[in-house]
Amino acid sequence: MHTEPSASPDDIDLTTVSRSLRRAGPKLVGVSLLAAGLTYLGLSLVAPQYQAQSELAIVARGSANPFAAPGTTAGNSDQVASRMDKEAVNTHVRALLSSELAERIIVDQGLAQRREFNPVLGPIDTMDGILRALGLVSIKSNEAESDRVLNAFNRRLEVYSPKESRAITIRFTSTDPELSADIANGIAEAYRERLAKATMVETDGVQQALGPRIATLTTEVGEAESRVASFRASAGLLRGGSQKTPVNEQQLGDLTTELTRVNAARSASEARARTARELLRRGNPEVIPEVSRSPLIQSLIQQRVTVERDLLKLSASMKPAHPVIRQLSADLTAVKRQISGEIANIVASLDKEAFVAAEQEAAIRGSLDKIKTEVAGNTTDEVELRQLEAIATAKRSELERLQSQFEANRARADSGVVPVEAQILTAARPSSLPVFPRKLPYTFLVLTATLLFGTAIVITVGLAKGARSGSSPAHRPDRSNDNFAGPFPASAAASRSPLGVVLGMPSRHAAGAGEPVRSPFTVLDSPAALAERLLASATTGHRSLLTSTTADARLARVALGVAEALAAGGRQAILLDWSPAGAGLAPHFGVPRSPGFMDLLAGTASFAESVRWVPGSGVHVIASGAARTDGVTADDAEQLNLLLDALDEAYDHIIVLAGSEAARVLFALTEGRFDTGVVLVEDGRATGRVLDDPAHSFLGFETRDVDLVRLVGTHPAKDRGKASSRGRAEAAASSAA
Repeated sequence: MHTEPSASPDDIDLTTVSRSLRRAGPKLVGVSLLAAGLTYLGLSLVAPQYQAQSELAIVARGSANPFAAPGTTAGNSDQVASRMDKEAVNTHVRALLSSELAERIIVDQGLAQRREFNPVLGPIDTMDGILRALGLVSIKSNEAESDRVLNAFNRRLEVYSPKESRAITIRFTSTDPELSADIANGIAEAYRERLAKATMVETDGVQQALGPRIATLTTEVGEAESRVASFRASAGLLRGGSQKTPVNEQQLGDLTTELTRVNAARSASEARARTARELLRRGNPEVIPEVSRSPLIQSLIQQRVTVERDLLKLSASMKPAHPVIRQLSADLTAVKRQISGEIANIVASLDKEAFVAAEQEAAIRGSLDKIKTEVAGNTTDEVELRQLEAIATAKRSELERLQSQFEANRARADSGVVPVEAQILTAARPSSLPVFPRKLPYTFLVLTATLLFGTAIVITVGLAKGARSGSSPAHRPDRSNDNFAGPFPASAAASRSPLGVVLGMPSRHAAGAGEPVRSPFTVLDSPAALAERLLASATTGHRSLLTSTTADARLARVALGVAEALAAGGRQAILLDWSPAGAGLAPHFGVPRSPGFMDLLAGTASFAESVRWVPGSGVHVIASGAARTDGVTADDAEQLNLLLDALDEAYDHIIVLAGSEAARVLFALTEGRFDTGVVLVEDGRATGRVLDDPAHSFLGFETRDVDLVRLVGTHPAKDRGKASSRGRAEAAASSAA
């Protein structure tokens, strides 16, 4: 089956493009190797650059307020956060890039005496010397040496803070690995010392400001506390013991507490007395808690129970008037009377207890009212006293805070210990591998880039010159307005272009580059031999063009014999009658002429209407269809190729029958998209000039991509049975396999 879906002039001919690449391949490789060699040579002339880096971590240092008391945290969280945010870290980054710090490192390391930083001393490497000799690199004569060295230093220095990190990376590049590590470490240590020195200067200034302030506050605190003591004594607002409140206020508090306790006791006593009287009224005095807890009443109750038991026992045998019964009844009455008296005494005691609690509460309330009157009279003095105490307390707190800070700063200054704000995380180490130039990776990169760029140029130029099939009018026959139904001289076609260029898109049998070209024509003597040759070809979409000088019954019989042999061999074949003029071979197959292929081409019929069975055979056929009075032109080429492509999808073999002139028009319209070209010859030679083609030509077109066959000495009636039996044998062998 063909790889090209249609004969569009915009299709890319990959064979032509690959041929262009093969021709330009040695040059591309040579140029790429040359570019890679020059790159490697140029990089070898450059002094290697070594890189070292150190890392600083910005940490929080205690309190940002030098006047804050040690250990206090109020307000420090916001100050610490402001020192640790991204903007503060970026400030440190800018400080590390300061000229003052760079000049200190330049002096310490003696960089002004090195060629790398002072180009006036000479070139740093061979490449630098070559560029100077060519005038591509010059030195500014009016630039000061310090500025020159500083600019070279800054170009090699890189300071940055990684994202989402408080660390700062200091990276320095130099031709000396030891120097790059020393400079990176020197910058980190110098900046750390700079921060520590700034803190020490700040601490000394704080100490000088704290001394006079502490002396003044000491005097003010003494005076304020003296005024508080004098006013308390004059106002009688004395305090007792270790309490800080006046005596009368302490008494007021004690009486209030006692009143609460007595009030609770009174309420409890009244509740118990009220409950006892209620139970006594109901006749259930035994459940009174105080009664149940009394030992005397419990003993009397036990005696009552004993007397009642004896009375009950003797009543069964004695009459009520019996002296024993009367004695027991008198004893029971006496015990009950005694129990009632004891219960009445307990209830009376509860009432008395409630009365005493009420009297005690009244007395405490009187004392409390008296103390309240006294306290209310001292309200003005208390307010003034609290004001004086607040002033004295505030001055005392401020004095203690400043004294604590003063002592802490003095200890820090004496010991030389300062809060750490920049901490060295990683010290730089000399590197043994240069970061530039990396000869092999850069050389390979240049090699690959040159090869790809050259390949792109070759493909672009190839496409521009006609790598697209049929893209240039100079390389295809001019079919824009020609009528191909009429004669088309072979000499004119041959003079325009060889078919390999005219037809553009090669068939499946195109010989590859370097492959031997097959013999121009293969001579066969029977349709069976032709069918056998076709069976050995591709399994689907094989196109064959069968032609002779005249489209007659013999051509139809040969084509039908080949198709039946293919069907017997397990291949599905279809016969296509190509006759734009309307003559056609359909009557020889026993099928009507219309609808047919011309109707398909015009769009007036469908495949279901056009495809028919050959009577008595298992072969499909499409008749020629209605005659085209205007002929088939180049405008029909695209639709023609689409129809043939559709048949490629459905059938294994397509056999097109046409007279020589009609076949030549078809061959030109399809741009040679046929796999096999068969010329039917009578008596061993062609009967027409157009079929007597020279070597490597078919129908007047030069081609090397079509399998050319001459069929001579045919006897269709005899060969049809032979081909059918041979096809059936091959089909049986294929099924067995």
